[in-house]
Amino acid sequence: LGFVYFLYFNSNASTTGNVYLKSDKSIFEKDEVIEVTVGIKNVKTAAFNLELYFDDTKLDYISEVENTNVVGNRIINVWYDEEGGNGAKTGDLVKFKFKAKEDGIANFVISGEFYSEVGQLISTDFGDLQIQIGKEEVEILQEIEQIGETKNLEAVNTNLETLAIENVLLYPPFDTNVTHYDVEVSNDTVSLNVLAVPQNESATVNINGKDDLQEGQNQITIMVTAPNGFTKKEYIVNVYKRNSEEEEKYQEEQELNRQKLEEAYNVIQTSNEEETTQENREDENANFIESDKVGIIVGGIVALIIIIIVVRLCCKKKKMI
Repeated sequence: LGFVYFLYFNSNASTTGNVYLKSDKSIFEKDEVIEVTVGIKNVKTAAFNLELYFDDTKLDYISEVENTNVVGNRIINVWYDEEGGNGAKTGDLVKFKFKAKEDGIANFVISGEFYSEVGQLISTDFGDLQIQIGKEEVEILQEIEQIGETKNLEAVNTNLETLAIENVLLYPPFDTNVTHYDVEVSNDTVSLNVLAVPQNESATVNINGKDDLQEGQNQITIMVTAPNGFTKKEYIVNVYKRNSEEEEKYQEEQELNRQKLEEAYNVIQTSNEEETTQENREDENANFIESDKVGIIVGGIVALIIIIIVVRLCCKKKKMI
């Protein structure tokens, strides 16, 4: 089967949609064909890249859907609107067929990325699907339902709660529903410390590709396996390691930016110092003026006292005459 990757310009998610899974019934006989439909509600999508996980111990995938690739128990399907958004879809999007091969409970889990008519990433809530193969499994299904929906969902929870790489920023920032990220590292980076924490602490996490990084493109895969042992979800981090020439240019740019920041800081500091100096001068002038005023006042008082003394002396001399 042919498989085509479609890249849409990614922008901040602005709409919300509900991605659902459904089948025409919930109980199937062994060897019966099961049709599972993937759809979206509340919004229209003009492009998507979805991953559908199924229980390959109980099901055989038998469809031949265009632009689909199957890796183990994971179906990867890509679609985009060739009319540039005019043919955006809502409701049922694609159907996959399976053949029931073993009795028991089979789960379907979906993840992926969906884009609107204008290329914006759609914020999505994903719904799971559970079917029963063989009527003798009715009691098992009822028991599971009695345990409670929350616990049942936790049994197939493959989401990460945290994904981070030491000293490296993920792009886009981590979101549990986003499965693909990009990072860039220096030429001297050999390995990365990856922190991947599942939402369900009973789930297991396997990380591959974080060591022995080569120049150019590298890929780290983080596989989360649910507590049920077969439901899985893969997070991918594309790591670009700069070559020596790119590293030299990068360091030059960083040094240039550092110099510009220093220059800007010096300009600000000089301006602040000049303002401070001007304020000090104004304060000194003000103090000098105040001192002059005080001196004038004191001098006037002294002169007045001298005049009074002189006048009194003159008066005394006249009386003596």
